[in-house]
Amino acid sequence: MKKILIADDDPMMVKLLEFNLHRAGYDLIVCREGSTVLPRAREERPDLIILDVMLPGRTGLELVGDLKADPVLAALPVLIVTSEGKSSILDGLLAAGAANVYTKPFSPTMLIDRVRQLLGEAPTPAHTL
Repeated sequence: MKKILIADDDPMMVKLLEFNLHRAGYDLIVCREGSTVLPRAREERPDLIILDVMLPGRTGLELVGDLKADPVLAALPVLIVTSEGKSSILDGLLAAGAANVYTKPFSPTMLIDRVRQLLGEAPTPAHTL
């Protein structure tokens, strides 16, 4: 089973992601602070990372840069979920190496379809989520 690391300090967002990603068949690792993401990613070796932009300790933008600079973690796909809608910030995240940026609120079905695509899996049939 593929593993996804979620980094978000909002308990409701974590519950939403956990519910939908567990239901889609993924194992999850949850970090509530940005400073714990890199050590956990090195230890757990997830297949994909989902980051919030505003995290205590390190921001999502800093973490994308850190991940892409780490030879062991650089190939991991990174998805961003954020309430920040400024195009300059969104463009900066994509330029730093994020595969996609989703602004809150977002469609969990679309997120899971993108997760599956990044992991080389078939898309979700519309009626299952």
